[in-house]
Formats: sequence, C-alpha cells, structure tokens
Amino acid sequence: MIRPTKHNPAEILTAAVSVIYTEGIGVSTARIAAAAGVSNGTLFHQFPTKQHLIDALYVSIKTNLAQSVGELDVNLPLRERMWQAWSRWLAWARVNPEAHAVGNLLHDSHLITANAVQAGYAVAGAPIDLFLEAQAAGLLVPLPIQYLAALIPHHIDEALACGLNDDQAAIAFDVLWNGMTISNAVSPPLHSGRTTQGSQT
Repeated sequence: MIRPTKHNPAEILTAAVSVIYTEGIGVSTARIAAAAGVSNGTLFHQFPTKQHLIDALYVSIKTNLAQSVGELDVNLPLRERMWQAWSRWLAWARVNPEAHAVGNLLHDSHLITANAVQAGYAVAGAPIDLFLEAQAAGLLVPLPIQYLAALIPHHIDEALACGLNDDQAAIAFDVLWNGMTISNAVSPPLHSGRTTQGSQT
C-alpha cells in the first residue's frame, strides 16, 4: 500500500537492503519502492537515480557499521584494539547479516562510484586508522592496505557461514592477524589461555 505521508530516506534504504539481499543488485527501483511502501516517484524524489540510491545505501551501511564499532580504547596495544574492532564488527554482522552481505555485494560489484567507496572508507574510521598505524609501525606484510583491509569482511563472512562461537572467533582473529603481520612469531595468540578444541599447535 502506498502511504500518503512524507517518507524518510532511511525507510527506503532499509527496504533496499532486504530486497537486494533476496533478489540481487539488478532488482528494479520499482520493486524497492514497493517494498518500502512508496511510489517510484517518491523514491526518485529522494534518490534521483538508481546510482544515487545504491551509493547512499553503501555509505549508510558503512556508517551503521562504524557506529557499532565505535571508539576503540587508545590505551590498549594495537593488536588488542584490532581485536576490539574485529569482535564488534562480527557482533554487528551477526545482528545485521543482510546489511553485511549487501555491503560486501555492493563493494565487490564495482557498481558503486569511486566517491561512494571513498565515503565508505572515510566513515570506517577506527579500523582504517589501525591499518595505517600498523603500516607505519612496520607490522604489516608488504601488501596494499586495500587488500589487507578487504580480508576482514571476507573473514567475517566465513565466521558467519560457519557459525563460529566466541572462542572460535577469537582463534579466527589470531589466524587473520598472524597472516597480516610480519612479527607473528613473537606475537602469541590473543586468547592463548582458551582451551577450545583445535587451539593447540
């Protein structure tokens, strides 16, 4: 039903997440409008083109994720702060699996504009800053930051797909961290005291 009220763009973006998640990136704006309960004209009043819509959707997802990650404890060592970011990101993805999947889909599809990609990096905040700090400290393997940063959402994909519990997620973080850093030989597992099966080497 088309509601004769003024609509918040966020309502359209929420509907877009659900529809794109179930029907793919090629879904029509008319289908998204219908899911949001608005006319196609109302949708285009908020988002002049589908490109505007998917760009806004991508930035909205990244903003929501950044807000969930929040501020990290600057008094903690770099590795502990990266764990904070990872665990909070995973917690967000568990609660928002559709948004997580659609954010990855939009990024990997290369259909969002360069401006939207940059805006997504800008709102990412803490995780990107951590990578830059680690790079400046000489901790990272000699690969582009963009490549290393892209490992995080894909590792989280697998954590979700495999239904990792909290102990397993901590081990998964150790795998990620040790794979990205040069000095893993002197960096003991973050949760070496845990007794989860498979944690022994």
